[in-house]
Amino acid sequence: MPKTIFGTTEKSNFILNMKTETYHKWNLWILLSFLILMPVMSVPLEFARVYSLPVIALALTGVMAIVFSFIGYMKSATPRSLLLPTVLVCALAAWNIVSMYDAFVLNVATFGADGRGEGALSALFYGAFFLLGAQLGTDDNRRRLLRGMLWMGLAECAWALLQMLPIGFPSYYQNLEPMLLFRVFLPSGLTGSPIFLAILLVMLAFPAVLGAMGSTERRERMLCLVSAGVFLFTAARTQCLIGIAGGILVLLGALVWGLAQKQGKRMALPVGIAAGAFVLGLVLAAAAPAINATYSRYGGTDTSVSAGLTLYDGGIMWKDGSYRLAASGYYSDYDSNPNGYAKVDDIAGSYLYRDRVTAGIVKKYPLLGTGPDNLVYAQLYQSLKIGSNLNVFDRAYNQYLQVAATTGIPALLLYLAVMGIAAVRGIRGAGKGWLEAGIAGAVVLYLLAMLTGASSITVAPLFWALAGCCAGMERK
Repeated sequence: MPKTIFGTTEKSNFILNMKTETYHKWNLWILLSFLILMPVMSVPLEFARVYSLPVIALALTGVMAIVFSFIGYMKSATPRSLLLPTVLVCALAAWNIVSMYDAFVLNVATFGADGRGEGALSALFYGAFFLLGAQLGTDDNRRRLLRGMLWMGLAECAWALLQMLPIGFPSYYQNLEPMLLFRVFLPSGLTGSPIFLAILLVMLAFPAVLGAMGSTERRERMLCLVSAGVFLFTAARTQCLIGIAGGILVLLGALVWGLAQKQGKRMALPVGIAAGAFVLGLVLAAAAPAINATYSRYGGTDTSVSAGLTLYDGGIMWKDGSYRLAASGYYSDYDSNPNGYAKVDDIAGSYLYRDRVTAGIVKKYPLLGTGPDNLVYAQLYQSLKIGSNLNVFDRAYNQYLQVAATTGIPALLLYLAVMGIAAVRGIRGAGKGWLEAGIAGAVVLYLLAMLTGASSITVAPLFWALAGCCAGMERK
């Protein structure tokens, strides 16, 4: 007799009685649906401040991911090797909920700030994406997931291309008001920030280059080849540290893998096209001020900005938090904040300022943190209105400090444990083929990017799914 619940009919229990292969496909379809819903629902945010739609995309797919994570255990379809990662992921999500006890603003801690959406619920969703990625079952399903991500990346780049052109296409990064720079036209795609876009493209560019070398399917090789070139070109044009440094790491990693696998002539074209596209992106980034007639308003007068490759990390961070989302205070170049200030055009100083302030918050709230997505509230010094407090921020741009500051040091340890398992298993499985090596490399690159990056609902779910794929490589 087929299994039933509470004596109901067999048809009403199709989920419980589905084949394991069908369960794996459902997991894949849920992850692929996110790749469609998130960009589509992010479009209105580019034209108007409709903060809720991207969060809805995460919630819809996240709830389904939670349901099917439970189904995997109900059906005994989850391998024993996932027991420890599952316990750690659940503990991390649970600690996010516990940390809400000390939250400054409970609603924000639960659902996340407007435009961010990374409250305690997102930790549940990310953990479910991780478990679904670990339970795709076959290399074919993992390959289909990666293909879906590449197509999503190409769609992001198509949108980003329109943002790069001085044609008035909707973009929050045409100007960088914190730096008093105008007509910059930085691409952000539908991710919300050039830095978020760079994280996405660097993460996906590595498996794309490897796929262009190692795939045995002609169409797949072409998709990977085009993706590798487009991703690295666009990453360079984001003109942020992750886009430039990450692009270099992608090329070096692909070169090392190709030599180690003795790809020979097969690696020449993919690596050459990827490197050429990256260099072309750097050249365009250097020429962009002249092409766009970029100008500055320092000193109250308009002055032309000469051509030259410039990184805009400081301006991007303040523009995203303050002008785009009003989740941070406005930047000021004079010392009115008790924590001081960092010059917005000083890249190292911009990151070190945030590191220093966030480390102080970790010291003050070591156990439970400030509450999920509540980092900015611990910095308010003269008004409960965020915008009235200069130089306060909601993103540390160091994800490890961000986790420790908002949900406590125990959450950071759990996060590192989950990521450590995923990275180690991914690296162990990298010798199986280009797919496994590409996914493992993508996870490692994301974790490195998080030293100067920030999690976002438009990119992070892809990473958690890939991290799950790594954790699922050891099946017992």
